[in-house]
Formats: sequence, C-alpha cells, structure tokens
Amino acid sequence: MARSPIKHLIAKEGIASIFFLVFCQALALKFAAGIGTSNQAPSVEHAVAPWIFGPFQILLLYLPPWLGALLFPLIVIAGLAGLPWIADYWGVKSGQRIFMILGGTVILLLIWFMMKEFWWI
Repeated sequence: MARSPIKHLIAKEGIASIFFLVFCQALALKFAAGIGTSNQAPSVEHAVAPWIFGPFQILLLYLPPWLGALLFPLIVIAGLAGLPWIADYWGVKSGQRIFMILGGTVILLLIWFMMKEFWWI
C-alpha cells in the first residue's frame, strides 16, 4: 500500500511546530521582557487584566474575596457546564429559555459593572 499523505503531513507539521517553538524560545531568551513601569507611563489605581478576565477582576474589586474569587466563578462554570444536561432534562425549549435568561443576565451584569467602573471617568 502507498503511504498515506496525512501521516506525512502530520510528521512534517510536527517537526515544523517544534522548530517554531524553539525559535520562539530563543527569541524570548534573547530579548528582555519590558516588565515594570516607566516615568512616562500613566499611573493607575489598580492593575487591569486582559479583557477576558475583566468581569472577574471587577467582581474582586467590589465584592468580598471569597464571594468574587471563589463562589461566583464556580457558579458560572458549573452553570455553563450543566447547560446541556438541563436542556436534555427539561426539553429543548426550556433549555433555550434558560440559556437566554442566563445570557441576558450575564450581559446585564457586565453592562452594570462597566457603568459602575467607568461612571466617574
């Protein structure tokens, strides 16, 4: 039998990815990371996380640590992980309704936190 082209591509792409990772590591070791502040940088009240962690950081800023850092993220993760089983248990229409309610609640909370955060700017 002839050799499968997919296996050849997998081996070729695997070797290319290893070379790419070695190249990135060499660049990371060559150039120093610009960690810290400069005299020209504006001062900030608190550190700002990337946009995906923004809501959790605002929860940490305004809520007690055990609530904003532990309980709410666990509830969000458990709720999102349980959505397929809720939809199967209550039916597709109920699952869609619950998903819309949860999505609307998350959007309203994000808007509320953003308004609360940037109200005095």
